[in-house]
Amino acid sequence: MRLRIENISFSYGKDMPVISHFSMEGKMGDRIAIRGESGSGKTTIIRLLLGFERPTKGEIFINDKKRTFVQLKFLRQNSCWLPQDLDLGQGKLKEVFCYPFQFKNNPPCPEEQKIFSIFERLGLPKKIWSENFENLSTGQRQRVGIALCYLLDKPLIFLDEPTSALDEQSKKKVSELLFEDQEKMIISTSHDQWWIDRCSKIIDLDT
Repeated sequence: MRLRIENISFSYGKDMPVISHFSMEGKMGDRIAIRGESGSGKTTIIRLLLGFERPTKGEIFINDKKRTFVQLKFLRQNSCWLPQDLDLGQGKLKEVFCYPFQFKNNPPCPEEQKIFSIFERLGLPKKIWSENFENLSTGQRQRVGIALCYLLDKPLIFLDEPTSALDEQSKKKVSELLFEDQEKMIISTSHDQWWIDRCSKIIDLDT
C-alpha cells in the first residue's frame, strides 16, 4: 500500500488554516512520526487520511489513485486507528476487548491465552482482564490499545501520541512489539523524542 498527500490545506470554517500546503508520502515498511506542537494539525492529518475530514485544497492518493469512496473503504479495511486515549466503553476489559473484532473485515477475537501473551510482552498484568476498563490508568489503556492494533494485524497502523503516558520501559516494549513486522506501515503523531528517534521518517510541522 502507498499513501500520498499532495499540497493539502484544511481549516475549520473561516478560521485560519490548521494545515497549509502539506505533502507527505508513505509506503509499506515506513515508520512515520508526525511531530509538532499542540494545535499544529498532527491529528488532523490522520483524520484527513482516514476520511473523517475532507481537505479544503489538495489531493490524497491511495496506491497512486486519487482517493474515492472505493479507495477510502479499502484503506479503512486495511488499517487500524488508535486515538491518544482509547475508549472501549464501560464494562470489564474481558467484556469490551473483543468489540473491535466484531466489525466486518476484521479477524475473529483471539483466544484468551494469545491475548495474555501479548499483555505480558507489554508489561500488562493478567489481573486487568477482570477489571473495569474505565478504571485502568491512561498508560494501561494505551498498552491495551497497542495490543488491539497488534492482534487486529492490519498492514497500516495509525497511532495518536502512542507513548504519551508511558515510561521508558513501557515505550521499549511497545516499540519492540509494533516494529517487529518490518512490512507494516506505521503513521504516528508524537512529541516524544524517544519515539521519534525510533521512526524511519520524521515530518516536522513546526518548520
